[in-house]
Amino acid sequence: MKPKVKNIIDYIETLAPPDLAVEGDPVGLQIGDPEAEVSKILVSLDADERAIEEASARGAEMLVTHHPFIFYALASVDESRPEVALIAGAIRKKLHIFSAHTNFDAAPGGVSYRLAEKLSLPIEGAEILEKTGSVDYLKLVVFVPAGYEDGVRNALAEAGAGQIGNYSHCTFQVAGSGTFMPGKGTRPFIGRENELEKVKELRLETILPARIKDAVIEAMFSVHPYEEPAYDLYPSSLEGKPVGFGLVINLAKALPVAEILERCRRFLKPSCLRYYDAGKGLYKRIAICGGSGGSMVEVAVRKKADLLIAGDFGYHDLKLAQTCGLSLIDAGHDATEWPGVFYLKEYLQNCLASDQYAAEVFLPTLVASTWDLVDG
Repeated sequence: MKPKVKNIIDYIETLAPPDLAVEGDPVGLQIGDPEAEVSKILVSLDADERAIEEASARGAEMLVTHHPFIFYALASVDESRPEVALIAGAIRKKLHIFSAHTNFDAAPGGVSYRLAEKLSLPIEGAEILEKTGSVDYLKLVVFVPAGYEDGVRNALAEAGAGQIGNYSHCTFQVAGSGTFMPGKGTRPFIGRENELEKVKELRLETILPARIKDAVIEAMFSVHPYEEPAYDLYPSSLEGKPVGFGLVINLAKALPVAEILERCRRFLKPSCLRYYDAGKGLYKRIAICGGSGGSMVEVAVRKKADLLIAGDFGYHDLKLAQTCGLSLIDAGHDATEWPGVFYLKEYLQNCLASDQYAAEVFLPTLVASTWDLVDG
C-alpha cells in the first residue's frame, strides 16, 4: 500500500510540530495535493534546480526539504523570473514539495540535536541555547471499568501520554462508582437498554503534550471497552520541556580546539572550515546551532559557553566574539544542517516501515558546495 502525501506530512509534523516555527516562516506543504499517493520521496536541504531535476529523474513524486521552497509571497507567476520559473517547473512535474524549517530547528530531537550527534557530543543534559517556547500540556481524565485500566494505560503511554522526564506510563488512579443508562439503539459493553447501571470504575489520570491530543484520544478510544467512553481534558499551567534553537553542552572531559575542528572536518565535510580561538586551550562548555549562528554569539556569551559551533558568522559577529572571549567555529550553514536532513530521511523510512507502507525514501546523489573556493 502506498502512502499519501498527508501521511508523510503527519509523520514530519509529529517530529516537528508546525506551531514551533517562528512567525512568518512558511513551513508545511508548499506545492501539491495532500491526498495524492507517493511511491518515492527525495529528502534534501533545499528545493533547488538540482534537487527538483533529480527528484523527477528518479521518479520521486514528493520532495521534502528543510529550507522552504517558496519563502516570499508571489505577486505574479512571471516565468521570466528564474525563481518563479523553478516553481512553475515543479508544478508542471506534479511534484509535491513540503518544508520543515524553523519548526525542525526548534523541535526536541531536531537539527541541532542531530548536529551534536554527528560531532559525537553528548545530548544527555544539554540545555537549549535560545529558548523560543515550551511544550504545552493537558491533563486527561478517563473513566474505565475495573479490570481494563492496564490496557487503556498502555495505549495512552504508547501514544505519548504519561511521560514525565525519563519516566513513562505516569498515571494516577482511584476507584469509584459510575452510573449510566443505555438508551434505545445502543450496544452497551455492560448493562441493558433503559436500565440504570452502577459499575465499579477507575478514574485514570495522566498528562500529555497538547500537540498530540488527537493521537492520544484516538489510542484511548481504540482500546476502551465502552461504546461511549467518558473523559475530560483540562488545560495545565505546568511549564513543559523548553524548545528553541541550538544547544549548550557540558563535556565530562574538556577538548582542545584541534580535536573539535578535526571532528567538524571529518564528520561534517564542510566546503570551508573557519575558526577563531580565544586562547582558552581546552573547551568544556560548547554551544552549537545548525545553520546561521551570527545571532547566537551574544546568546552563547550569556549562556557562558566557551565555544560556539555554527555557520554564517559575519565580520561583526567575529568582532563581538573576540570582545567577549568566545571562540567560534564556522563549519558552514549547509554542513551544520545536513545532519538533520540525514536524520529526517531515516525517520521517514522507519515511520513508513512501521505502518507497512511501500515507499522509497532517498537523499540526493550529489550535494553541491555552497561556494567555489580559490586554492591558496
